[in-house]
Amino acid sequence: MAPPRARTSKNRDLPANLYPNGKYWQYKNPVTGKKVSINKPMNEAIRLAKAANAKLLPLLTDDGALLALLTGDTASRFDNLLDRFEKEWVTSRGYADRTLREIQFKLARYREDMGGLLMGQLDVLTIAEYLDGFENNAYTKHRGLLVQIFAFAVAKGLCERNSAELTLVKKEAEKKRQRHTLDGLNTILNYSGTRPWLKRAIRLGLLSLQRREDIVTWPKTAVDLERNTIKVSPGKTQNYGTPIHLEIVMGQALREVVLECVTSPVVCPYLIHYIPKARRRKQLDTKLHWNAVTPDYLTKAFSQARDDSKAYDHIPANERPTFHEIRALGAWLYEQQGFAQDYIQGLMGHADVKMTEHYQSGHGPEAVIYHKVKADLKL
Repeated sequence: MAPPRARTSKNRDLPANLYPNGKYWQYKNPVTGKKVSINKPMNEAIRLAKAANAKLLPLLTDDGALLALLTGDTASRFDNLLDRFEKEWVTSRGYADRTLREIQFKLARYREDMGGLLMGQLDVLTIAEYLDGFENNAYTKHRGLLVQIFAFAVAKGLCERNSAELTLVKKEAEKKRQRHTLDGLNTILNYSGTRPWLKRAIRLGLLSLQRREDIVTWPKTAVDLERNTIKVSPGKTQNYGTPIHLEIVMGQALREVVLECVTSPVVCPYLIHYIPKARRRKQLDTKLHWNAVTPDYLTKAFSQARDDSKAYDHIPANERPTFHEIRALGAWLYEQQGFAQDYIQGLMGHADVKMTEHYQSGHGPEAVIYHKVKADLKL
């Protein structure tokens, strides 16, 4: 159940669900969420609110079972809405596999966090407080999905208004992530607390220049050790007019890490994998394989190892480079070793050289002024 609305000095002594409304009072039905004006003196409003609570609050203690017994209707819960939204809406939109997995992962989280709430409990305050638990761009992404969910609910007659749409619209925070340094990344790789699967993911990203989502979904079947190649179809390019497909001839360092991935004793069809401590059904439903690594988990595990290793303690926490920035460091290192721009551009799957130059900038002294982030990267 959602926590009760915080009381102020003005309404601290009022019974639950009763609030001042100008000269009079307002009662919020805890089951339906509807608000009703009570144009009565305070004592009468309190008496009515207590009587309503005595009748309605028990309905919230048994997930609507008593309501079904009394009225023949089952109280609509949020997890029921999420099930219908996924079945009737999400599956019909033609989302790319990666986008679909991301949505399913969020829906699984909503089921766990709020699934037991009745629809009437999901007012603007409840949704706003839930969204406040996310920072920066995560807030914007979760709000966007919740707006779609409640729009679906309104269209299906499951609620009267879109509570998520009434929450605060926040501007996406400007990215302030600083660039990786080779010394900083080596500190993370050499740290004893960095797990072996994560070390392989870091090296694979640095050497192949592939994105996080492609790293965790890279199948072992893409590897041809006899021909010394590995194939990849960068997911982000699949929406291009002409999708990009790469066949990478592996250098010694890339071959070594790929071999480690392929020969790992952990059963999994993907190069990057691990054995989770617990296997919850809701989480398994959102994964490609029970031992597979999700993009979000890779990001969190990397950030934890980065901070525990103290590789970038000299940089403010919200500016420390993430797993995503490994790709940029790799592109810069290729440039420093004399590889041509079109070679690097092809490996990164970029449509034009300007995007490649953006990823490379910020590592060399000549780019410090342009990016305004390089000064703090001294070790």
